[in-house]
Amino acid sequence: MDWARITVTTSQEASEAVANCLLEMDATGVEFKENTTANVHLIAYYPLDDRVGARMQKLRNFLAELPTWNIQPAPATIDLKHVKSERWEEAWKAAFPPQQVGKRIRITPTWHETPHNETDILIQLDPGMAFGTGYHPTTRLALELLEETVEPHHQIADIGTGSGILTIAAVKLGAKQVDAIELDPTAIPVAAANFRTNDVTPHVRLSQGDGLKGVEGKYHLIIGNILTKAILPIIPESPSRLHPAGIAIFSGILETELEQVQSVLEANHFECRQVIRETEDSITWVGIKARLQSQTKVGAV
Repeated sequence: MDWARITVTTSQEASEAVANCLLEMDATGVEFKENTTANVHLIAYYPLDDRVGARMQKLRNFLAELPTWNIQPAPATIDLKHVKSERWEEAWKAAFPPQQVGKRIRITPTWHETPHNETDILIQLDPGMAFGTGYHPTTRLALELLEETVEPHHQIADIGTGSGILTIAAVKLGAKQVDAIELDPTAIPVAAANFRTNDVTPHVRLSQGDGLKGVEGKYHLIIGNILTKAILPIIPESPSRLHPAGIAIFSGILETELEQVQSVLEANHFECRQVIRETEDSITWVGIKARLQSQTKVGAV
């Protein structure tokens, strides 16, 4: 079979929306590749047929519309290539081997039957079906911090759940209940399917919403693997939604944005406890864990 390979080069902030657009057009999957300019190449494959022209036009219209949602997609370029290969699907799958994250978390695509220890936290996700499938530094950083933090009694909010990977990990690490919240409606059915695949659905409440606005109750842990521009407004909302000494974990932060995030956390009575980093393609990403200070400490002079 011949394939049409569409590559969209866009900004980091627009990458999730563009990936979902590609998936809505029935891409087999979407591959993320970052470069040193902090732009993202999104690569999707489609059968080479008479729908290619319509898909290209839909993409152009979608990119032109993004600024009206306050999302800047520049450079917003689209490249189309003809790929002649009967073995493309096998080659694409080979690009996503199982991977180990932290001490115990093992992520495998559903087509792999990977031997693992009984103590492993096994997560099965197919890459490219929603943002956050373990093949990006921000997801790995969030998983590492999560692994060290979750306790069996924890009630957790996962803001911007995407593929649901952090929710799945939290439940398998022993969390009592997770509110998985996602703004993008196209990601909801993907997350729901992943929860079923990983047998965590009874411990998850999946909802469409903007941050903490659409859910009620208090949490022991709030986690978000989202962009800094989305993290900053969530921080002031978090203290009233956390139990005493509750924890916030955020990833998706560039090294150049760390000082700003730390400043906002400290201004909202959080103590920054841990910062971890991972560099890929000359871009350094940061994950941060912060604990809500006790009322006594907050009120101290």
